Amino acid sequence: MRDVPVIFCADRRVLPGLHVAAASVLLHRGPSAGTTDFHVISDDLTDADVELLGVTLRGVGRPHRLRRLRVDPSVFKGFPPMRGSWGPYYRLFMCELVDRERSVYLDVDTVCLLDVEALLEEDLGGRPAGFVAEGTIATTADASLRALVPDGHSRPYLNSGVMVADHRAWRQQRITERCMDILQRSPVDRWDQTALNVALADNWAMLDGRYNFATNQRPHWPALASAESARGRILHFLDNPKPWDFMAEALHPHYRIWRDVLGRTALRSFRSWHRTPARRLPRTARAWRGYVQAAKDRALFAAFSRGWIARVKGMGPQAPA
Repeated sequence: MRDVPVIFCADRRVLPGLHVAAASVLLHRGPSAGTTDFHVISDDLTDADVELLGVTLRGVGRPHRLRRLRVDPSVFKGFPPMRGSWGPYYRLFMCELVDRERSVYLDVDTVCLLDVEALLEEDLGGRPAGFVAEGTIATTADASLRALVPDGHSRPYLNSGVMVADHRAWRQQRITERCMDILQRSPVDRWDQTALNVALADNWAMLDGRYNFATNQRPHWPALASAESARGRILHFLDNPKPWDFMAEALHPHYRIWRDVLGRTALRSFRSWHRTPARRLPRTARAWRGYVQAAKDRALFAAFSRGWIARVKGMGPQAPA
């Protein structure tokens, strides 16, 4: 049996996502698996928040440990926040904070439908970390990255939402310091993800796409038609709204999968309109565009999954099952 360190970064505004992501990891560990060692990096989770997460994890009934790690957010002042939070930058310090040889990092907007131990066994080839590629730098929406690497647009673009890290290699190559230097010197569009793509250029291992399976990509929709067909993947709920955002129950195309796991947590009674730290109304033009797109995708995915239409524009001629 092997212990598996799993790292999350979270604040109180994403607590429903944290409960679902952590519970999904534990639910899909094998019955004879070792301890899942959860580390949650945060600047504001209370003792009560951590205890309630412990209730969720104990309810799954698999061996685990839970530890909260504090980070001082003042070091990130002046950096562009994401959804009002500096939380995405905290993962840059995880190899300094967690004393393990390797770890798995997951965003809180994920649902894990496989045993994460497989990630620890991936061959990184001596590189500091492994990620799933999200197209190339040329095709990404990260305009700041294209300006920072004008001659590298053909390189693959990493998505930082799922990562397996070699802590020794990360520290030896001073990846945290290099990322912080990039963030302090250059404007970025994609928070820590821009910095990681610069600091790790040609120096990260490419993981199989099943480890970071974006739910907003239409070619992936056939695999999302049911919880059974989605198995064997880590689902990543990219874009707005997140499954816990205001009225996502009615708008998110794949809310059902997320809700199935929420129902097995201590937050099973959570609803997006409840007055909690997670309640978030769309306030920006970008957020509203996300809501409009989600509503369209919800209708199209429902029609596709019920067999009313055979294909949706953007799926491609041979969408993966």
